Amino acid sequence: MLNWKHKVRKTLSNFGYEIRRSPKTPSAPDVMFDNFANIASAYEQCLNNGRELIETNEKRLQLLARLIGTPPTEAYAIIQALAACKDLPGDVCEFGVAQGATSALIANEIVSQSDKRLHLFDSFEGLPKPSEQDRLKDDIFALGSMEAYTGQMSCPEDMVRSRLEAISFPQDRFVIHKGFIERILHEDKNLPTQVCFAYVDFDFYEPIKVTLEFLHDITPKGAVIIVDDYDFFSTGAKTAVEEFVEAKNTATEVYECFIPEKTLGYFAVLTRKA
Repeated sequence: MLNWKHKVRKTLSNFGYEIRRSPKTPSAPDVMFDNFANIASAYEQCLNNGRELIETNEKRLQLLARLIGTPPTEAYAIIQALAACKDLPGDVCEFGVAQGATSALIANEIVSQSDKRLHLFDSFEGLPKPSEQDRLKDDIFALGSMEAYTGQMSCPEDMVRSRLEAISFPQDRFVIHKGFIERILHEDKNLPTQVCFAYVDFDFYEPIKVTLEFLHDITPKGAVIIVDDYDFFSTGAKTAVEEFVEAKNTATEVYECFIPEKTLGYFAVLTRKA
């Protein structure tokens, strides 16, 4: 992938803008929505690089502005990947939906693609117990230990449904798989049989590992998997991704793994090459 940070700065300079930290409030700059929209438009042109990969979308900016815990740079990685995968066979998945803000963003991007369904996976009971591979790297809630995060980040299922309803995403085009992933994959009879894009936000080693193994069997060439919290919060996400890529890649390379600069967010982009 291209160096996003360099390309964003170059594109903004063409419009007479540059990125600066506010001298008055450096930790919380007051950015008006119109300014955000202007920068987002420039960023989309940067990502398109003369092509029409990412199409304009009336609802996108509002959904981007409502994201919680997902920076715009990572959100645009999702948007860019969805655009790249639109002609591939298979459905779209999100593993770990929380409040459903990212679910709504993803749904909005594929709403015109009537052949694709959206599969949303979440326990709605918060985080599971961490494994030995999950060591606390960033204590985001200041709880003091990895074990203390068990049950944290729980959100009601109705919140997700209401966000999808708010953007008029058809009810017959999404499926909510409720429960911890290990049980769902063994008991759910309505799992996707082919997936072209997946966003994995399970935080911990074991559920990410299980999910990647599941996706490996049902993703075509060109499919993209984005794993959130790579090298952030728990060490488990990074470990799971590294082990997966090492195990699956051969001399012909099955997955290209892109890790952006940390200033752009903590995530990994896996693109299936074979």
